[in-house]
Amino acid sequence: MAQKTFIGLSFGNHNSVIAIINKDQRAEVIANEEGEHKTPTYLAFSGDEEFHGSQAKHQIVRNAHSTVAGFRDMLGSGVTATAAGFAAVDAEGAFVVRTDGDRVIRVTAHEAAVRYVGRLRATAEAYVGRAIDGAVLAVPAWFTAAQRAAVGAACADAGLALLQVVTEPAAAAAQYGLASLARDAVAVVVDVGGSGADVTVIAAAGGLVAEVAHARTTAVSGDALDTVLVRHFAAEFHRAHGIDVLADARAERKLRQAVEATKRTLSSAASAPCAVESLAGGLDFSSSISRTRFDVLCARVFAPLEAAVADALAAAGYAPRHVDQVLLCGGAARVRRLQRAVAALFPEGTLVRDDAAEELDEVVAAGCAAQAALLARGLAAAPPAALHAHVLARPVGLRLGADVMVPVLPRHAPLPAARSVRVALPAAEARAYVAVAEGEANLDPELEDDEDDEEEQGEEEQAKAQAVPPRFRPARLLAELVLDLGAPAAHVDVAFFVAADRTLTVTATEPVSGKSVTAVVPFADH
Repeated sequence: MAQKTFIGLSFGNHNSVIAIINKDQRAEVIANEEGEHKTPTYLAFSGDEEFHGSQAKHQIVRNAHSTVAGFRDMLGSGVTATAAGFAAVDAEGAFVVRTDGDRVIRVTAHEAAVRYVGRLRATAEAYVGRAIDGAVLAVPAWFTAAQRAAVGAACADAGLALLQVVTEPAAAAAQYGLASLARDAVAVVVDVGGSGADVTVIAAAGGLVAEVAHARTTAVSGDALDTVLVRHFAAEFHRAHGIDVLADARAERKLRQAVEATKRTLSSAASAPCAVESLAGGLDFSSSISRTRFDVLCARVFAPLEAAVADALAAAGYAPRHVDQVLLCGGAARVRRLQRAVAALFPEGTLVRDDAAEELDEVVAAGCAAQAALLARGLAAAPPAALHAHVLARPVGLRLGADVMVPVLPRHAPLPAARSVRVALPAAEARAYVAVAEGEANLDPELEDDEDDEEEQGEEEQAKAQAVPPRFRPARLLAELVLDLGAPAAHVDVAFFVAADRTLTVTATEPVSGKSVTAVVPFADH
């Protein structure tokens, strides 16, 4: 029986990307009919013709009133507005498209998505030369259940079977290999796309990743960066010719399309050109801008993104020093000044990564493709399992005293989770006593200062700080275990396991004799 063909799909509000795992087990982005790796999320109509992707996007200069955009975010959301200057949206949330003459076509967001996804499916099938049997699709972390269902319905009507619907930060974390790290880690996914920026705090442990907190801003986006360039070049054109490009909708759209290429070039070159034939008043425009100048112009644009990072960390209960990695994705995240602004929010020890794919707007699709390949090979759970898990809201560990606790399973550990620790016993002790507790944050600011000054402490003080982490103290006793050893022993091994239903199992074992005792605690994790 032939192996089925599954793809990964990043269905964006501005651009979409399709990927597949090739014979070399590497993610390969599928090029569309124009040879491009990303397909603009646009539809356009002219007479009896229907355009998709890049061809549709080119229509916004001459036929903006017949161009449909922004329909993904309208699915299941009740939103009845789209980008200004494009096809109008009526009171019932349908696009009113005016084609040649007086012909009017009414297209709902669902119908637009079905037509568009159907074309993506056809593109993938033409590329691989066979039918596509299913896809793993990514949606924003802020999508509601209704929006997810609406996207699923559009894909079904387009003939694309969905294997899983995952969140974009989970797919990005998968592509960056966060779940395969040998130790527990906290990461921040910064995804800057065409219409906004999403910041997601993720905890990874034991092959699982879990989304802990999320923040979003629409003030920082690819569109916002384009606007910076549009205003810069419009001012230059006005100084040279006395014509206000921003007062001419068609001229502004032509300039906006041109600066997208300028912005992309600036991510890898010290300067970039911008040229538009017959920009306004029959006059051509040609200029260039240095990356340094672009950085200066964009400086104020990044402030809301910095605030979103702070908000996400605060919601997760972390400080920047607790973050191990920052994972960048989204087309606008390739801007070097933006990357530096994000890196400046974290200490030098935090790894800021942009190495998961050739282009940052391909990361999410590649992560979806990797998950799709696992499903095809039967190595991943079938739907409705996702790439992320539930987490512990509080740490669980050993209570050593009324105010002393050693966390074993950390806060935000993805479930199910398992850890073990070796506990030394007092000399000549023939019984082992183990107290298991749930912890809470210790809000004493002096302890936070001590943690920051750890490098200045001596080895003895550091050892004490590591043995009893000051950030948590016991909040609730969960279990007490007493193991009768019969004879003195040096230590016992204590194993912790929390199942997906939040049932805690603790087992204390003396490794020489094999004697053990177990406690099972069904506890409510708040």
